[in-house]
Amino acid sequence: MSYKSKILAVEDNGDFLHIELEQPNGESVIGMYELVGWTKAPKDVKAKVELELWVPPKATHKIH
Repeated sequence: MSYKSKILAVEDNGDFLHIELEQPNGESVIGMYELVGWTKAPKDVKAKVELELWVPPKATHKIH
């Protein structure tokens, strides 16, 4: 089954999409979709998150 689709609006640099789908019976459905994550994050986003989460390694020797 295939649907005719149309992007109505893109907001916040692609984080929100408004889509209209026309079903085979002619009925139109409009939905809003929000980006909540990636299967593989863009390199710049991944690097930023890794820097924010970075914790220095613990010393393996005793400090006197």
